[in-house]
Amino acid sequence: MSTFKAALRVVAAHPLYLTIYALVISLMGAFIVLSSSASASSETTEYEPCAAEVAIVDRDGSPLSQAFTRHMGDLYALVDVADEPRELQDAIVTGRADCVFVVPEGFGDELVRAARAGDELPQIEEAYGVSTQASALSGVEAARFSTLAGSAAALDGGAGLEEVAAMALSAAAERADVEVHATPSSGGVAADGVKLYLQFGSYAITSSVIVCVGLVFSAMSRPEVKRRLGAGPQSHAARDAAVFASCLVLTLAVCALSSLVGVVALRDYVAALPALHVALALVANFAFGLVPLSIAYLCTSFGAREEVLNAVGNIFAMVMSFLGGAWIPLSFMGAGVAAAAHFAPTFWTNQAIAAVLDVEALTPATMGSYFTSVGITLLFAVAIAAVGLSVARRRRA
Repeated sequence: MSTFKAALRVVAAHPLYLTIYALVISLMGAFIVLSSSASASSETTEYEPCAAEVAIVDRDGSPLSQAFTRHMGDLYALVDVADEPRELQDAIVTGRADCVFVVPEGFGDELVRAARAGDELPQIEEAYGVSTQASALSGVEAARFSTLAGSAAALDGGAGLEEVAAMALSAAAERADVEVHATPSSGGVAADGVKLYLQFGSYAITSSVIVCVGLVFSAMSRPEVKRRLGAGPQSHAARDAAVFASCLVLTLAVCALSSLVGVVALRDYVAALPALHVALALVANFAFGLVPLSIAYLCTSFGAREEVLNAVGNIFAMVMSFLGGAWIPLSFMGAGVAAAAHFAPTFWTNQAIAAVLDVEALTPATMGSYFTSVGITLLFAVAIAAVGLSVARRRRA
């Protein structure tokens, strides 16, 4: 029991790690879920085009450049900016204009000539402001107008600039009908919120367990500590068992703290789900906690100390949470990344969580998928711990 208490005192001497890695990061995860849910609930079902503010400097003065100014004014708010370098730069830097377009002299004639000769069309010069999305969208619209004007000039070889401008305006005014359809998720808003929190919670559990448990293993493996403990009545196996027991208790405590933060912060979501489903999801999360426990043991088997444990904890937490889909859904990633995610324990943990949260009833097929995913997660922990035991035995020999 004295060895067990001594191991826990090592963690008690570093309260900042538990506070930052376990508590603060878990609170961040809850905040992210609540913020994303609030923004999703405020989304409208009506399509609203981008309301960009653009400035147009017409150095050409042709009917085509005037038609371009008229077209952009119908879509966006036009900002008056003097054709002076300082004024143009000021409009961009201060954000008065999201994008500044400069129609060069001779643009209309050159565009008609290039379109009919099959050459590359001249481009309208543009400068992006601070709002890159609005700037990019307005830039695409400017390029669209130039392409339509070039097509009109090529299709009607005898048309003058005014006729080309009229045809370009008519074609550019054609817009597709847009409707917004909200696609309901398979498990509902509550299930999605809990799943997102547990996905992000893998970062908190991984970083805190690797760092805090690693500190215990590292401290208890120091030569002077081992000599002092060896002078006691406990056998070597009993001391190792006590250290492992303290680390297991610490791992379960970190998982419990992360789960408690999620249950309290997302209590409305949790209350909307069946209690057994939520309990099974949390059990899968506890099973995942054994993976960073094994990683911590493996690191200290190689002799890693506090600085290395901090680096490894953060790197592994970032990689595993990423491959688990916490930052970007796996459906948005390429086939290579999605395939690599199958070699991360977070993928299987999240599969188990989704298996019980996305269904209304726990069928044998659902439970089979759940236990398979949890079992694979535990196999990751066993494999890593086995490597750590092998390394520790070699170093001891």
